[in-house]
Amino acid sequence: MAWDDNLLPEQRTAAAHTGSHVRLLAGPGTGKTLTLTRHVCFLVAERNVSPAYVLAFTFTRAAARELRQRVELELGEGQCPRISTLHSFALRQLLKNATRIADLPQPLRIADDWEERNIILEDLKTLINLRRISEARDLLNELSADWQSLTVDEADWERRFPNPRFLGVWREHRRIYGYTLRSELVYQLKKALEQRGDFELEGPLEYLLVDEYQDLNRCDLAVVHEIVSRNVELFIAGDDDQSIYGFRKAHPEGIRRFPRDYEGAEELFLEICKRCDCGILDLGLFVAQQDPRRVDKRIQPEPGREQGEVALLRFTDQDAEAIGISRLCSHLVERHGLQPDDILILLRSDHNGAFSAPIRERLEEANIPVSSATDTANPFDNADGRAFLAFMRLAVNREDSLAWRTLFQLWCNGIGLGAIGVVYDLARGRGVSFAQTLLTAHDDANILPSSYRFRISEAIRRVLDRLEELFPTDTQEEFEPYERLMDVVRTAVESFIGDEEVRKSVLVKVGQAAGAVEAKSIQEVVRATEVASEDIEQEIAQGKVNILTMHRAKGLTAKAIIVAAVEDQYIPGRAQGDAVDDERRLLYVSLTRAKHHLFVTYCDRRTGPQRHTGRDSGRVARSLSQFLVDCLHTPQDGRTFVDNLAEENE
Repeated sequence: MAWDDNLLPEQRTAAAHTGSHVRLLAGPGTGKTLTLTRHVCFLVAERNVSPAYVLAFTFTRAAARELRQRVELELGEGQCPRISTLHSFALRQLLKNATRIADLPQPLRIADDWEERNIILEDLKTLINLRRISEARDLLNELSADWQSLTVDEADWERRFPNPRFLGVWREHRRIYGYTLRSELVYQLKKALEQRGDFELEGPLEYLLVDEYQDLNRCDLAVVHEIVSRNVELFIAGDDDQSIYGFRKAHPEGIRRFPRDYEGAEELFLEICKRCDCGILDLGLFVAQQDPRRVDKRIQPEPGREQGEVALLRFTDQDAEAIGISRLCSHLVERHGLQPDDILILLRSDHNGAFSAPIRERLEEANIPVSSATDTANPFDNADGRAFLAFMRLAVNREDSLAWRTLFQLWCNGIGLGAIGVVYDLARGRGVSFAQTLLTAHDDANILPSSYRFRISEAIRRVLDRLEELFPTDTQEEFEPYERLMDVVRTAVESFIGDEEVRKSVLVKVGQAAGAVEAKSIQEVVRATEVASEDIEQEIAQGKVNILTMHRAKGLTAKAIIVAAVEDQYIPGRAQGDAVDDERRLLYVSLTRAKHHLFVTYCDRRTGPQRHTGRDSGRVARSLSQFLVDCLHTPQDGRTFVDNLAEENE
């Protein structure tokens, strides 16, 4: 297939652009991913650029996987450039330059979400005598925000930080357990690029593509600028109307000011939406255009597009809403011939399943298969799954202190916080890591206090013996084909985990991580689990109606979208200032996931657990979101609407 087959004129112009930096503004459904794919094909097939000279950043692993698959389908295996998330790229560069980085624990080890919550935050809470784990979380979140916004680089930052003691304790804890936080990866790359003249990037590099540029924060933007300063041509794509990750300090100003940041850059647009029917796009644009600071851009449905189905449905309470949503799904399946996985149900939030549970219950009563990924349990959060992951990490590096700590906490009987505290104090006093202290104690138990000597020594022996049973082969070995790697992992999982459901879930999770990075070794699988950002990644269950949070729906498309609980108490909810704009854009993104059917539901009141959610927590009354109150669609009584649908089906 030629690089420009089936492209619209505007897509062809963008895909063929070279010779200067370029900003491609592309609204929902305008073919941004297709254009990025064909731009790579143009560079390789028409300009004879080696794929090794091209690098592409995507915002999620799923997007990276999709772009990689599309390029390989067009160009063939072995012709794909490097495509990854910025976090994965940062990790690879820091690993490549490990000997040049003095202020990070080595070897580089990224703490994951479970380790942050159950080890790091719990320890920090205790070490600085905080009353609640939420106080430690708030301080760590503030530290992460300062990296992302580059506040950390400002003068007197440490003195202005809310709790300077926290910084000192965290740095000591990080040294003893030898970890780096995922949220600091990009900042550490930015700092190294600026401070080390001998810092080597993967290369050679001549072309950089950045997808979803509107979702980059100040730190991300600084890294891109440093890369481009090395005589690299930059091609960015995105849409300021779809900037929704304010919680990680992303801001649409990055893409809005691109022409000023890169003087002489070409400005290109994709205007034809091939996803949404006319009525759906109109409602989405009504929401987006309420922002007076947005970049003015034209977006229109492709010629001949139908109006589509759009309805705002008002229900008395959440029980009526759940029944109504269930009946809507039945109608879509029975009358319109949709498959369950053609339907997405989106929620602004769903703490402890407060909103998804009643909807899921009604769908199950109607025999409609459903999957809720709003608060999905990670198999590595299960005790057996987490312990297995810790053993995998020890198979890669026996001095992995967080893995040892995890096993002491979850798997070793008789080891409590007292014994862990003894090892921590020994490590601090000796100036070595937690793991090094344990391995030294394995050779010489006399370094341990007599009251803990037997228990700790026995625990160390049990861990090492079980490790040898699970992973007797050389874990640094590369396995070809991929199935050999999974056979090694599968054998270990089946030996270690007794519960069949947990076993299956762990194998699926490992397979997803390995597939995302095309892993060839256990070490690469472990690395893939370290950089995954679960708050923005999504896995769609096939054959089921999927319930997702709005943030996780980014990048997805469905024939039918039901956006539930669209009330002012939730969107914008408690947001103020610029955060209100974030909420408006989030609603716009959610509405424009739909191709043909869009239903927006809200309630007059919410009771039970839902009463204690949102901006007016404790109050029963609810109202339609301010972003929709003046739209052209008059809200309809939801019960009457679905009753009429039922009559149509008869």
